[in-house]
Amino acid sequence: MPAASESPTTGSSTPDLHAPLREQELDRLESLLASPPFDGKAVPLDALQGLLCAVLSSPQEIPADAWLPLALGEAPRYENDAEAVEIEHLLLRFHAGMAAELRSEQGISLILYPLEEGGDEFDYATWCAGYLDGVDLSEPHWTEASDDEEVSELLLPFLVLAGALEDDPQLREELDFAPGDEETFARHWKENFADCVHDAYDYWL
Repeated sequence: MPAASESPTTGSSTPDLHAPLREQELDRLESLLASPPFDGKAVPLDALQGLLCAVLSSPQEIPADAWLPLALGEAPRYENDAEAVEIEHLLLRFHAGMAAELRSEQGISLILYPLEEGGDEFDYATWCAGYLDGVDLSEPHWTEASDDEEVSELLLPFLVLAGALEDDPQLREELDFAPGDEETFARHWKENFADCVHDAYDYWL
């Protein structure tokens, strides 16, 4: 693979959009998504990783022009054209990097933030909410692309960890968890979260 060119912010040629992001560039992307021009509407980096994992796991290919607007909050107000080019290049390279990680036997490096600064409990809900947004971009929807009950089982960890059962009493009733089961399953899925992501990716392969 050819070496990446310099960043567009330096005024050089377009970078290699297949080159994974370096740590410094990942920090830059995180900063841009949280910057004032996006007015809090761009997805945070953890939700973005979830979104892209679902996009890359979809039964049908989802083009960039379908997920980019969602990632950016639909109508960002860029400071200038150079910033627009920079963030879109970073997003496309993040997508390419996630694709490589999902294909790799090494597995993905999860981006999860602590619920409280310095705490040891992580925010799976934001990551999973991004994942479910990515699932909803699929046409046909995952549950329509296959009548296999396994599809629903693959999505269940993300639904539960996103807090969907709290917002959907009907779904909770349909699942009919025994007392304590939801917490037990949630703990198991957190401990094996990367496996849940890879299982969904592998299913449609």
